[in-house]
Amino acid sequence: MNHKICQSCGMPITSEEQLGTNQDGSVNLDYCKYCYENGEFIDKVSMQEYIQMCSLYGAQAGMTNEQMKQYCAQLFPTLKRWREI
Repeated sequence: MNHKICQSCGMPITSEEQLGTNQDGSVNLDYCKYCYENGEFIDKVSMQEYIQMCSLYGAQAGMTNEQMKQYCAQLFPTLKRWREI
């Protein structure tokens, strides 16, 4: 599997087990399982709300929460989920 990122949250996807699912149960190649399940986004929020939610995970990415918020604010507008709005 090629290294890619979730087109909703930007999380690196390194294995098929991390992929979300379509409504028919097939694997969705664009989104991770934490964002997309059974053909729907799990968190039905605006991009700004999602940036705020993800900023709480800064430490897991080796950043402060404020750095994570800034990173997400730059990255999210380039991702498929948020470009389609």
